[in-house]
Amino acid sequence: MAGKVAVITGGASGIGKATAAEFVRIGAKVVIADVQDDLGHAVAAEIGPGAACYTRCDVTDEAQVAAAVDLAVTRHGQLDVMFNNAGIGGNPGLPPPLAAVDLAEFDRVMATNAWGVLA
Repeated sequence: MAGKVAVITGGASGIGKATAAEFVRIGAKVVIADVQDDLGHAVAAEIGPGAACYTRCDVTDEAQVAAAVDLAVTRHGQLDVMFNNAGIGGNPGLPPPLAAVDLAEFDRVMATNAWGVLA
């Protein structure tokens, strides 16, 4: 990964944060793309100023994903890895009976977890 550039969606916490830290540790430059602004800025500062930066990116908005990619290319001259890691959970607990599914909630989860990967 030395000399490589990565954009990591959902990079402010969990698996994304761990991946960003590991990529920086082994020599990559990382753009952390997330909707958790305070956390994203803190993670970028923690894992390596100059090696990591944060940008706000809602993966359900294709323009924001394109802006994260553009940031990586503008800042580092290339993009080698796109780690589509962003994801959200739906309502906790057991799924409701099919007739009681909240379609707006289902659409919100699918927009992030399924369509967000394609943006």
